[in-house]
Amino acid sequence: MIYRILCAAGTSLLAVGTASAELASTSFGDWSVRCNDKNYCVAETNGKGSNDEAFRLKVERGAKPDSQVYVTFRPKTTLETGMRARIEIESLDEENYGYFGKASKIYTGNEMTFGGVSDRELIEKLRMGKDAAVQIEFGGATGTLTYQVTLNGLTHALLKMDEEQGRIGRLDAIVAWGGLPSDKSVTFASASSTSKSASSPAQSSQSTASAAPAPAVPANDLPPPVMPSQDVIGSSPGASNGLFYNVNEIPDQVQMVGYRTLNCDLQESVPAFGAQLHAVGDVEVWVVPCSMADANVPYYITWHVPFAPANDETFEFETPPSFNQPNHSLVNNLFYDPDSGQITGTTYYSPNYDCGAFERHEFEAESGQYALVEYLEKSNCDGITGPPEGWPLSWTIAEMGD
Repeated sequence: MIYRILCAAGTSLLAVGTASAELASTSFGDWSVRCNDKNYCVAETNGKGSNDEAFRLKVERGAKPDSQVYVTFRPKTTLETGMRARIEIESLDEENYGYFGKASKIYTGNEMTFGGVSDRELIEKLRMGKDAAVQIEFGGATGTLTYQVTLNGLTHALLKMDEEQGRIGRLDAIVAWGGLPSDKSVTFASASSTSKSASSPAQSSQSTASAAPAPAVPANDLPPPVMPSQDVIGSSPGASNGLFYNVNEIPDQVQMVGYRTLNCDLQESVPAFGAQLHAVGDVEVWVVPCSMADANVPYYITWHVPFAPANDETFEFETPPSFNQPNHSLVNNLFYDPDSGQITGTTYYSPNYDCGAFERHEFEAESGQYALVEYLEKSNCDGITGPPEGWPLSWTIAEMGD
């Protein structure tokens, strides 16, 4: 089990600039999200502790580019600095994940934050978890109280927050981060068409704090580096080329490949990462995220012919011959270049993105399939990051001869 220190954080950032439409509390499963007129957004869920008292767990963020993300806990029983606290996340696919430490600061409203500025690791574990349990050692007659937290709907609530703050496809998004840089020259406006609510949602006790510069981002809090060959899709969702975050916008035939053949969880992965569409003549090329992950998101690619879906094709990909492994339909962090037709993929060996394997495939017109042309690998996780295309060459098709 992995443990990280839990402590209270500093102040959060106050959104400035032109006011945008408020987002009234909108529910997603057991979570809801709301934004005030400064576009400070809060995703939250409520429950009861082992002593039957009410509590609230929140993920909140200001509207500035790269503003800090906080996971905030608010029970009824009075918190004090120095109390031991722990949050354990029940995982669906791997061993549970825990954070623990001592609270160093208590905020107005009896609130504390987990881990200070929340890094991607904590957020991703919460999003991919089934349930969580918060334990606070109050001591004395109160003893230790446990608060059970449901995580159902958290991904969609955080995705809505990204949408409202205009972060879809940007490096500073919580969920839907892509290759677009954060624009520090403007303040995000609401990306939603939601009308103003009749009453303003209650503002977080932290949102009134004075603005402060964001701290340097730790290495393990970074999204994967964008490779030189990867041109970011710039079209808006709904255009002939672009990203689609609604599963229903993906053709049924393409969906069924994920559901029936590859056992994908598209209801979770598509809202989180978006499905890519490239229109190439009469063919639609769909690159679809199969399941949730942090560093290594598996994708599949399908060529869809709208007027003749019987001609659709989903491709498999090779590994170097010495691996003696079967072909695979899922490629981690798959990137499709519509100009060259090449497909590349990167599998990271570390959450710091400083090591891993890079594969490149080219389409062969004669066979109608993709062939592996080179395989790069950096096995030394030395903390030095850079585009995977610069990793050492491990295998190339030229070695196979004519």
